[in-house]
Amino acid sequence: MATVARKDTKNAILDAAELLMAEHGISGVSLRAILSEAGANSAALHYHFGSREAVVEAILARHGRTVTLQRRQLLDTLEARDQSPDVHDLVNAIVDPMLELVQTEGEPGRRFLRFVARLQSDRTGIHRAAEERYFPDVAKRIEKLLAKACPHLDEPERRRRATMMVDTMLQSLANADVMSDEWSGGDYERALNEYAKSLKCFLSGGLSSPTDYPNQNQRTAE
Repeated sequence: MATVARKDTKNAILDAAELLMAEHGISGVSLRAILSEAGANSAALHYHFGSREAVVEAILARHGRTVTLQRRQLLDTLEARDQSPDVHDLVNAIVDPMLELVQTEGEPGRRFLRFVARLQSDRTGIHRAAEERYFPDVAKRIEKLLAKACPHLDEPERRRRATMMVDTMLQSLANADVMSDEWSGGDYERALNEYAKSLKCFLSGGLSSPTDYPNQNQRTAE
């Protein structure tokens, strides 16, 4: 019984930290607030984790390992092809592991995506260490594949678009249930799949779009 209680307390702390950090930032919420939300005490936090950094790492470990493994396998497949990858295949490799997480986990999966999105936007030292451990070399691999799929993009533009793609994916999937009226019908799986299809079309178009954007004078002349 004591083992079960300790496990429940540990998960309660992780759930509370994930929720509050996603809303207020990784450094924007106190450990006291996390413990209050979890209904736990400081002794439990020090017993299970010991520090804010350890809490962040434990949150990432719950889903990050699975997502990273799936994404690596998809990227490995694209890199092993003889022909240049299609931009749609690249988008699938980035979106599908996160999509599967939301499909299988529901709200806990979306909560994790909101946490990761905030972790990425905060760009703290904690983020950089966690990114190296749970999402190693993903950004560089995406940029290399994007160079093959969209050769008209130079290196700075590839980097910008790859970052935009990941940021947009995280925010969109994490908040899909409040960003579409289709969710009110109750058929959540169908609504999520339709939403994901729209998201993939949007990301593919953004990645492969031309680099020249017409200014006001050019549009008027046309």
